Amino acid sequence: MNGNKWIGWGVSQIGPLHIKNNIPNQDSFIVKEYNWGIVGVVCDGLGSKKYSHIGSNALVKSIVQVSEVFDFSKDITLFEPLVFDEWKENINPYKEEETSTTLLFVIIKNSKIYIGRVGDGAIAIFGKDSLLIEEDKDSFTNYTTPFGRDTLIEWEIYDEVEVDSIIICSDGISEDIEHDKKLDFFSSYLLNYKDMNSKIRTKEIEKWLENWSVRGHTDDKTIVALIKGKNE
Repeated sequence: MNGNKWIGWGVSQIGPLHIKNNIPNQDSFIVKEYNWGIVGVVCDGLGSKKYSHIGSNALVKSIVQVSEVFDFSKDITLFEPLVFDEWKENINPYKEEETSTTLLFVIIKNSKIYIGRVGDGAIAIFGKDSLLIEEDKDSFTNYTTPFGRDTLIEWEIYDEVEVDSIIICSDGISEDIEHDKKLDFFSSYLLNYKDMNSKIRTKEIEKWLENWSVRGHTDDKTIVALIKGKNE
């Protein structure tokens, strides 16, 4: 069992354009706590794909299913094909090309922090050092790579003692914030909400995302926070 108890929360808000066009929220997320740690996942279905909301929801479930049983002391590259197989089962009867989605996740297990990413969105890490993990998009095509294509999961692994909190968010949030202000933005977010009652917090964050201050915003917005608690 880990020496620290991690807690977390997440909120997702459908974008104005999807409300207008009667399209489902294409983002999906989960925060699941265990006696051995915690899992946080954010997936953003590609807007050009009809069933991307099904793909994002299926991939969130797949990450959880594999993280519960995977032995991270083994070759970590074995994780992705297991997730891909679960995902194909979970999207059935739909096809991969109909359900494309990005993937951001954090798994804290065995005193290690395993961070994986395919596609856009952002992961902010706070602790011994503060850093931001994002996709390096081609400035000409602005193309986002979905899970399951040629690009493999990009991994970052940290010792648990080095990290105090983590933010995961979809590009509906990250792309509306100036790059050099993102860490301060997410740090303030944690400070504002970490000690709040969970029900009140969820309602306030939903309202904040619904009334997003960036003019002309259209996209779905999802944000997940993971925070290290007291030693057990």
